[in-house]
Amino acid sequence: MAFVRLGKIPASTPGVRFDKVLTMFQFARPARFVCASILFGAVAIMAASQAPFVKTTYGVSPAKETLWVQMHEPLSDADVAKVNLELYAKGNKEAAWELGLAYMQGLGVPQDFAKAEQMFEIGAVDADDKGMVGMFYAHGYFPKNLDAVERWYTAAGRPDDYYELAEAFKAAGEADETAASEYYPKATAIYLRLLKEPSQPQARLAELELGNFVIDSIYSAGNNASGRAQNLAWARMIAQELLGQKEFQSAVEYAIGNHGLPKDKAMWLRYCKRAVAYNIDSAQHSYVDSINQGEVRDFTGYDAVAYTRLSSQKMFADKPLLQAMTSSMTPEQSAAAEAAYRALLNERAQFGAYYVQDDSLRDPSPQALAAMDQDDPDVQLREAFNFERSAATNEHAYQTVLAIYRKVRDERDYGFRLVLGRDALYGTNGVAKDRNVAEYWLKMAAYGGSKPAQQLLDQIENHSATQ
Repeated sequence: MAFVRLGKIPASTPGVRFDKVLTMFQFARPARFVCASILFGAVAIMAASQAPFVKTTYGVSPAKETLWVQMHEPLSDADVAKVNLELYAKGNKEAAWELGLAYMQGLGVPQDFAKAEQMFEIGAVDADDKGMVGMFYAHGYFPKNLDAVERWYTAAGRPDDYYELAEAFKAAGEADETAASEYYPKATAIYLRLLKEPSQPQARLAELELGNFVIDSIYSAGNNASGRAQNLAWARMIAQELLGQKEFQSAVEYAIGNHGLPKDKAMWLRYCKRAVAYNIDSAQHSYVDSINQGEVRDFTGYDAVAYTRLSSQKMFADKPLLQAMTSSMTPEQSAAAEAAYRALLNERAQFGAYYVQDDSLRDPSPQALAAMDQDDPDVQLREAFNFERSAATNEHAYQTVLAIYRKVRDERDYGFRLVLGRDALYGTNGVAKDRNVAEYWLKMAAYGGSKPAQQLLDQIENHSATQ
């Protein structure tokens, strides 16, 4: 960025024409690292589903004590560091923060991690600052130092910071099997602690991570009936979460038409509903839009409010939307909206997911469920839930259900795409017969690791070659 120093200019100083200046800045510190899985619904919170962390260059700015204006002629990092060193010598903590960034990255000063830490000790004055330094240590801006990660995140002390600390411990256990016995219990202890604040979004993230730990035999809530029931509830949550994310991606592909895939509103709705059932916030938000536009049935008259309430617990941006939807309600309307929301919670408890009322998996008879495609991971999840109660007291059933949740989680990249491609190839299960669509989904499944999908593709190719 380009900066020119104007010095300390009182707001009433005559002769200064700010309308002639290109841009005025009141500098804030670099945007703090915020876990997207917390603000936007836990869509990428597990290591298996996260995009790789990308290190950002944090530019240094002059401390706030001095007024700066963006112009064409830039100040070098060295010039900015010189000003901040002068201000730091006067006791300016904002300058100490900026110098911490500079020393950490070698911007305008020689890279010096010890001096960066020293500056952050002075300039990190609040939880935002401390949490950000924790992130710097956790993600490789400093040399590896898990003690420093723990110290800074603990000093920040917010649920988000503790969740990130648990993630750092989990990552350390994954990276070094010899240290797993030390770090996994530390991560587990934090996840369990976060459950004590159920109103915080990190509580749900912790449940999902505990689901991974249960599936991977890292942690168990116990081997009695209540412990097994809890284990399976967490395992189901993570299996649904990761499958639901992938299914909503496919719904979006049908909505926009992607790489030759035709737009198909019916298929978009089919997989949006499935992701809605699995508590994917972005899907619930999109489903509410469809309700408001009259594209889908509003079964209770308050479905839009109920699903927005669900999504707002994970998607920060939906909180104001929920407030706008409910602020002018009469007491009678508020009671009806509350009843619709409670009905959703009861559906999940009774049927295992937030199934829309016209979903065939909501409450199928045993015969109807048995007649469905047993390769379909959505069917597998529904069948597994039916066995959860008996699994709490039956070891064989318990291991069977746990294996289903593990399978759905591990095959989320290709399981439902194989079924979708096969249905499009043969025109089964309500999917229109379309060879191009079939090849699209089968290729996606094969790319994800499905051998049966590749075999079907080979058969299609061989059939074409003989014609």
